[in-house]
Amino acid sequence: MNVEICQTDLFNPEVIALIAQLDAYQDVLYPVESNHAVSIESMRLVRTFAYIAKLEGKAVGCAILFLPNTLFPEIKRVFVSPEHRGYGIATILITTIINRSNVLDISKIFLETGTYQPDAIQLYRRLGFEVTSAFGDYQHDASSIYMMKSLGEVS
Repeated sequence: MNVEICQTDLFNPEVIALIAQLDAYQDVLYPVESNHAVSIESMRLVRTFAYIAKLEGKAVGCAILFLPNTLFPEIKRVFVSPEHRGYGIATILITTIINRSNVLDISKIFLETGTYQPDAIQLYRRLGFEVTSAFGDYQHDASSIYMMKSLGEVS
């Protein structure tokens, strides 16, 4: 399987379509009060790096490095279409973001995921993320798991 990772614009229609799939998926899993998704419109107000994974020219996954003016750079909106899961695409996307973060001299990177996504939690742990407390604008939510990774490490 030859996966191509491309840096792209937040408003790329392929990114928008993948995020719509992610939102639909998470809307079934979590109550409205546990929806911490940041809209693309809000993300454009801060520095971001958006990536898509393509397989045979088709966008099958996305992830965004979100760099608000805080101490909490974050990986957001990681999604791989269900029919393409299990092939390491999310690992490649997250590794791409970690590599970009290292180039930017970011010392720690954060993420928030949900308790009903055990595969994602397992992936993040395998990539060296550790559970931490709520960070940035997040408030404690029993449906959320907050994670952090110190960078400059080889995964």
